[in-house]
Amino acid sequence: MIAKIIPIKSIRKSNFSALVKYLTDPQGKSERIGMLTVTNCYTDELTAALLEIQNTQEMNKRAKSDKTCHLVLSFSEGERLSNTDLSAIEERFCEALGLSEHQRISVVHDDTDNLHIHIAINKIHPRKLTIHNPYYDYKKVATLCEQIEQEYGLTQVNHETRIDKTERIIQDIEAKAGVESLLGWIRREYLDDIKNTNTWQDLHQVLQNHGLEIKERGNGLVFVSNNGVAVKASSVDRSLSKPNLIKRLGAFEPAIQSEQTRTQSTKAKHYQPKPIQNKVDTSRLYKCYQQQQNYAASWRKEQRLKLRQQRDLLIERAKLEARNKRSIIKHVQAGPLGKKVLYATVSLQFKTMLEEIKRDYREAYAQLKAGSRRMAWLDWLTIEAKNGNAGALVALRARNKRVERDGAVKGDHIAGIEYNNNQSRTDNIESVTKGGTVFYKAGTIAVRDDGKRLFVSQHALDNSLVDVLQVAISKYGSHLSVNGSDAFKSAVVRTAVQNKIRVTFDDPVLERQRNQLSRQAVFQKRPKTSTLQRSL
Repeated sequence: MIAKIIPIKSIRKSNFSALVKYLTDPQGKSERIGMLTVTNCYTDELTAALLEIQNTQEMNKRAKSDKTCHLVLSFSEGERLSNTDLSAIEERFCEALGLSEHQRISVVHDDTDNLHIHIAINKIHPRKLTIHNPYYDYKKVATLCEQIEQEYGLTQVNHETRIDKTERIIQDIEAKAGVESLLGWIRREYLDDIKNTNTWQDLHQVLQNHGLEIKERGNGLVFVSNNGVAVKASSVDRSLSKPNLIKRLGAFEPAIQSEQTRTQSTKAKHYQPKPIQNKVDTSRLYKCYQQQQNYAASWRKEQRLKLRQQRDLLIERAKLEARNKRSIIKHVQAGPLGKKVLYATVSLQFKTMLEEIKRDYREAYAQLKAGSRRMAWLDWLTIEAKNGNAGALVALRARNKRVERDGAVKGDHIAGIEYNNNQSRTDNIESVTKGGTVFYKAGTIAVRDDGKRLFVSQHALDNSLVDVLQVAISKYGSHLSVNGSDAFKSAVVRTAVQNKIRVTFDDPVLERQRNQLSRQAVFQKRPKTSTLQRSL
């Protein structure tokens, strides 16, 4: 499991109610919100608890730091714990951080490949009204994660706090975007060559051979690729910071350009953002993605230009109207005081009109910006997969490099002997994750389809499992594997028999149960007179 405290970027943006509102927003998904818990408040009602927490925070006037702690506990794919276990784990983390007596609201989310808990904690003590900022929280959290993994038999994750910071940055960037970063490209391909240079000109030459250049920016140095992407030199490696390079190579020297270096630079291998390599060729999809993004960028630019032109036209029209009114006032037979009042009225009308025009422009611009943001590669793939692009879905599922642990996968789910990774529903899809898991409705039941298993909601009823079984048969055939709780297995068998669904199970116990229920159903449907007739 992974535990992380998410810091707020700006203190003025710290808003406990806004955070909880985001956490409790279903976003049109059936299974996004699981268990919701209010702790250390006088009421379990969400609205009243939020008012109580806000009042507690406002009673502390001295604290200048963020008064809210946002803790996220995420479990590995396929790991599903009971609500009792999740509550116990949450309590242990809050106790380790010294926040067990503080007010908090926790929400379980199950709309991604990984079950995770968001915990919004008020750092202001409800009675002492003092703020508590955990000290060395990352070490306490990492130690507790290791203990919980061992106690609950969870997947063990590397919680080493001394891991290379640059590696963590690369992993975060490339995992979220799905595209190779300039930082990772330099570090993987040419870091040794860069570190082995002895003079500034040698360093410039090595960089030019790879389509890069080093520039001074502020108090440091940056590596810049030929397509304009830049990264701090110290982020690539601490030995490449400006003080360390000056100590090793002397005062900074700019590159000396020559015809030979320009020729070598044009022939060099340059950095180009591209999808991280996996088992599927995504070159055609990525080309389509780039074309759509370029078209969207040009369309946004055109729309912004139209909005500005419309704004300027309306402003000029308002100015012309105001000038015409002033020219009319000049010829009006009125005293100086009367004309002064008329001029003031025209000026007020013009200012009001100007404010309305600018307000409408800002609203239209904000709406355009929100509705036409540039999409990352993985975000584009998820949208394409939701719209029925099978290739995009395959590309997402090919990113998953986790080792399959069928015995460790928890939760009620149906699978097949032969996996059909390419086929998925194209209707009633609620969302698609970056790991290729499709959330959709089968009848009235919410289903999570990861390509190999159909995870079913815990609240599924027997009469609702018919649609799930039909989907499973269409994907995996009539020989199925049912896993999960005993109640779920029995419900699947009863549903198959009662609805005369031709299916068999790989579990011998379930297969015997199915045969027994089938014979009972046949016996109960026999005419009652048949036994009497045979006796006569």
